Amino acid sequence: MISKASLQHAEVLSELGAETFYKSHKDSAPAHEIATYMKKVYSLDAIKKELANPVNIYHIIQHENIVAGFSKIELTMKHPAIKPEHVSKMDQIYLLDSFHGLKLGAELMSYNIDYSKSRGQNGMWLVVWIGNITAISFYKKFGFRIVAKDEFNLTETHVSPCHIMLLEYNYNKTS
Repeated sequence: MISKASLQHAEVLSELGAETFYKSHKDSAPAHEIATYMKKVYSLDAIKKELANPVNIYHIIQHENIVAGFSKIELTMKHPAIKPEHVSKMDQIYLLDSFHGLKLGAELMSYNIDYSKSRGQNGMWLVVWIGNITAISFYKKFGFRIVAKDEFNLTETHVSPCHIMLLEYNYNKTS
């Protein structure tokens, strides 16, 4: 079951976000840099602020009444490497390891793509750490392609190399 997340989900999103981010990115930076980033982004207060901002669209996916994962998208988000107009940004999509293999991640991704399309968007883009081969492969299965290199400022003292990936919904390619 997929539903829109609300403030009542803040605690579970904080915990789930921290756990899944750590597992996916622990090798992308020194441990203290990862800890600094997680404290800033996945604290309960930070998640509450995120959920209160109407630009951020969070969805949760449940399996047997347990929150298994979540996503965050933003509609009509610009990036210098993205030429099409009205393109959503997939900012986060996370699934707990214990739910891998159930195709819940694919279900959540498909839901977000359909959500984006239904809001008049022409595509979706995302940033992925170049070392996250599993995520890159997952995105490619949906038709995302690497369109640029970028850098993600994890903290003030650490930058991670990333790919910008794009999925265009219409086939009048403008990139």
